[in-house]
Amino acid sequence: MLHGQKIVFVAIVDNDNQTAKEFKSRIWHHQTLVQKFLKTENCLMGKTTYDIMQWKGPKAWVLTRDREWSRSNVGTIHDLDDLHLHTEGPIYVLGGNSVHHQLRNNMDEIHLYVMNNSRGSDPWIDMDMKDWKPIEYISKGVWSYVHLEKSLNYDPLGLNDDYLKA
Repeated sequence: MLHGQKIVFVAIVDNDNQTAKEFKSRIWHHQTLVQKFLKTENCLMGKTTYDIMQWKGPKAWVLTRDREWSRSNVGTIHDLDDLHLHTEGPIYVLGGNSVHHQLRNNMDEIHLYVMNNSRGSDPWIDMDMKDWKPIEYISKGVWSYVHLEKSLNYDPLGLNDDYLKA
């Protein structure tokens, strides 16, 4: 949660398409999910993600430090602490390394797509799976999808560590 708003992260870990180099477009299931969110939900993405994907929607927002940057059909946010001033309800964060790092301790759900590649890994996804419970899982060979929800045992500050209980 951030300022009482649920944060849902939606991303692809694709290892720079090392798994399927001819795979020029994004996973169709991911695109369908993103398009559904863009039509009805508050969506936030970083400027780089916007520049690559050009996703727009009635409640789409781009996070950028560039105060001169603007585009039609997307709002602009310069500070995450101001997001709640412009939106109500859950925020769907559409990928991006920078936004993920800024919100990683506030995420309540994750929709994660992974290009299945035993050779590579994407270092920006650093998750302790004990903090999450799976809601849905799909495997389609070249890609997999998991919908995760924050576990009730989530303890980002380590307040339940054994050494504090002694």
